[in-house]
Amino acid sequence: MAGIPDYMTYDYLRNLRMNHAAWRLLTADQAAFIAAFFYREFIAGKRRGIEAQELLEHLDMFLYDAQQMGGEAFGRAPQDYLEIWSDTDHGWLRKYEYHDDWYYDLTAPAQKAVEWLVSLHKQDFVGTESRLRTVFNLLHEIARETDTDAEHRKAYLLAQQEKIAAELAEIEKSGVVKPRLDEVQIKERFLQAEDTAQAILADFREVEENFRELTRQVQDDVVKWTRGKGELLEKIFNESDIIRKSEQGRSFMAFWRYLMLSQQQEDFRATMAQISAAEPVRELLPDHPLGSINREWVRAAGSVQQTLGQLSAQLRRYVDEAYLQEERTIYQLIQRIETKAVDLRAMAPSGEFTSIRETAPAVQLPMERRLFAPPQATKLASPVLQAGSGDEGELTAIFDQVIVDREELQANVQELLAQRSEVTLSEVLAVHPLSQGLPELLGYMVLASHETAEAFDSSTLEHILFERDGQKLMAVGDKVVFRRNQE
Repeated sequence: MAGIPDYMTYDYLRNLRMNHAAWRLLTADQAAFIAAFFYREFIAGKRRGIEAQELLEHLDMFLYDAQQMGGEAFGRAPQDYLEIWSDTDHGWLRKYEYHDDWYYDLTAPAQKAVEWLVSLHKQDFVGTESRLRTVFNLLHEIARETDTDAEHRKAYLLAQQEKIAAELAEIEKSGVVKPRLDEVQIKERFLQAEDTAQAILADFREVEENFRELTRQVQDDVVKWTRGKGELLEKIFNESDIIRKSEQGRSFMAFWRYLMLSQQQEDFRATMAQISAAEPVRELLPDHPLGSINREWVRAAGSVQQTLGQLSAQLRRYVDEAYLQEERTIYQLIQRIETKAVDLRAMAPSGEFTSIRETAPAVQLPMERRLFAPPQATKLASPVLQAGSGDEGELTAIFDQVIVDREELQANVQELLAQRSEVTLSEVLAVHPLSQGLPELLGYMVLASHETAEAFDSSTLEHILFERDGQKLMAVGDKVVFRRNQE
């Protein structure tokens, strides 16, 4: 049918469903769990990069809370989830190294998927009048600022002059300034301003990703370069100009210059202080804290600037004269490997291609090794036991022992085996959480050992979270599977 854009045809959407990371997230089996975690960690907190250990700890607690609330069993460790979400097959997190530490950041497709889920929430108040005025004001601005007719411009300025003069005369006559917006209009415009501000913040992830893609293309061209250094420098400068002079680059640079002006920062703070005094805005501020959005803009834009700076730093390595002259043979070998890697990127196999334990050899120098130390004999003290009277000391510790009811544990397992032929220990604990800590967990393992040796799967590890004395603990062991007795 004529008039349908290419990006809404059946073939395009079918390909999008198979390859786009945002669509993969929405159709994932654990989409609700993943989207809720991404929203809490990155979007709600307006955070860009989170240190790997911190994100791992948060995911660990989030997994535990999700299992307690929903009773759903998650069969992977938190570290496995982070690695899966950041691989090329999923593309929901970006893993990068910064100052010798690893960080995770949300990718633009993942943010779009989560924000689409947020948009499904039914809004109590939907403003339309302010949006209509915004459309007309933008169209009038385009028409006015592109009109080169002197008479039209003069008529517009005279009309504005008459309007201002009439308003000044009214103020001098009455001494009163009448507000032009009622409470509904104030609320509507403030919420529209917040939506636009949040959209700007969300767009930075996509802008940064586009710049990173341009950077990768420049690096691929430089890796394959075989001609002179002067021509290479000319190409690099031209490619850098393409990045900065593209429509997206010019828009971002204009945004950055406008945002970093001190008078703009002061104007924003003064405006927020002024409108915060209005009653409708004061009621909205606890749930819509717009006052700190300018700092979030600066941080997000700074991350984009850092990406552009990394381009210059990485390209400098390729044109450094000492780098090109020293170890020429090694350089040529590396260049051939990089060239083949670039050529094979489009034909990369799906799934795990290979695994490497270490990315660099571990070297231990002879003087770093410990000297030989003869083993020391362990001396065992065997005092003679003497019968006591029992009059001294406390005996309560002997009687205050933890007693685990094996029959109750067996009943918990049989309850789930009545519904299915086999069940894992994690699934049992999701329905019947541990109340006595480690002794109760060992009781389940003893039950499994009495059934069959095949109950323990050493190829898979289980991560079991439980609470003891107010502390959250984790036990890691072989996967335990209870099977129904076929007799």
